[in-house]
Amino acid sequence: MKNLLGMILVAFGLIAIGQYCESKKDPYEVGAHWDYSIVCENGFIYKVLSNRRGVIQIFNSDGTQLRCGETRY
Repeated sequence: MKNLLGMILVAFGLIAIGQYCESKKDPYEVGAHWDYSIVCENGFIYKVLSNRRGVIQIFNSDGTQLRCGETRY
């Protein structure tokens, strides 16, 4: 019983550490994130949601499409 409780606590601790590290990353950085991925395709940046939930194109605050290599404004 003690071993099972220890493994559960370790699992929750690792999840908490993973969430903390994810919160420190730039949300529009190309690559894999906790529950989505950012991809650069055809010169534009897209957010690909996990579990086949869809794809969202990322826009700047003025409504223009965010291009690869640019930062969001």
